[in-house]
Amino acid sequence: MLKRIREIQRSPLNFLLECWQQHGDVVQFPIPRPATYLVSSPQGARDVLVQNHKVMSKRTIQYKSLSLVTGEGLLTADTATWKTSRRQLAPAFHHEMISLARQHVADALARLDAHWTELTAHGSVVVDIDQTMMNVALEITGATLFGSDLSDQVEVLTSATLRALHGVVVKARFPLPIPLSIPTPNNLGMRRAIKQLDKAVNAIIDQRLTEKLPDGEPIRDMLDVLMDPTLDAPLSRTQIRDEVATFIVAGHETIASALTWGWHLLGKNPHEYELLSKDPSRAQLVFDETLRLYPPAWVITRRTLEAVAIDGFEIPSDSMVIVSPWVVHRNPQVWPEPDAFIPDRFIDGPPMLGYLPFGAGPRLCIGRDMARMQGAQILSHIAERWRLTPIHSSEVPIDASVTLRPAGGLPMRLERA
Repeated sequence: MLKRIREIQRSPLNFLLECWQQHGDVVQFPIPRPATYLVSSPQGARDVLVQNHKVMSKRTIQYKSLSLVTGEGLLTADTATWKTSRRQLAPAFHHEMISLARQHVADALARLDAHWTELTAHGSVVVDIDQTMMNVALEITGATLFGSDLSDQVEVLTSATLRALHGVVVKARFPLPIPLSIPTPNNLGMRRAIKQLDKAVNAIIDQRLTEKLPDGEPIRDMLDVLMDPTLDAPLSRTQIRDEVATFIVAGHETIASALTWGWHLLGKNPHEYELLSKDPSRAQLVFDETLRLYPPAWVITRRTLEAVAIDGFEIPSDSMVIVSPWVVHRNPQVWPEPDAFIPDRFIDGPPMLGYLPFGAGPRLCIGRDMARMQGAQILSHIAERWRLTPIHSSEVPIDASVTLRPAGGLPMRLERA
């Protein structure tokens, strides 16, 4: 395996898929410490994330590296810390809050329409749909979760996010941990990016301190929840910073990734594009199928706190367990024609096993329903008004970073529908 390290780093998705196809549903990698296992069966994924979640920790190199950027936010927090945060943040993602968020999505799309109308005044143009979806998703995240207009900061924040996440990946893939304080090129880039994120986060918090929620008024967004002094366990300034940073980084980058790949798939399947443009109700099917083929969170890791049985295999305590939705979502026992883009497979909803774009079990992504709403609304709106077509027929290389993104962006031709 060490002989293939460069190949693995270059194409981790192919490596994981190959491991499953050649060696089966539970594979132990030839790594001395910690013992490391790839679990690829739908039942095995459920065993890790649902059945045995109480003895699974997030204290892995993946989340430790990510916490350098997000701190101990909801995504990286472990066990007791996570339980408190999850319970206290839940009101910000109730269905009434999701309904209110629809207007923020509509506002962002209206700005996008105006921008694209100006761009296409003299005919079709080529746009980087990856960067566009990053910008739109960040604007929506700022307005929906923090009541903040981030439209004038999108370029700085998206750039800082991508630079910080690149640093996370470099650290996660490097066998020897190097403290962030050591001035390596990667660390210096990460530190600059984190400084930019912190500046934006602190501005969001400071603004809200001048616009406190009046007594007795319903919450406006997640930031009201985070800054509520009447919580059972009120959050410190550092804790508020960590949660805001988590949702800026993870909240917009993941949905942007899914939307980008959605346009890629629709561009390759013009019949599906045509169906969507005429029937907006299909947007949810398209979004769910996109998440199957290109799950933004393409790898999930856990550390076992005690020996545990996974799909019939005994996994020792203090082992690393890897579950890859990229692999699980391609299991033909659950998904006929697993590599094909077939939105109609979700007409009756997702299966009980084998679909985990938002994780599963108690640590299911708290923003799942919000993300699905936003994804469907954005796809249906754009498909009805605009035509995006590929500018070349070659395969789009995948950058398997913290999320899945098209390497070098995704240029597409834009014109009015």
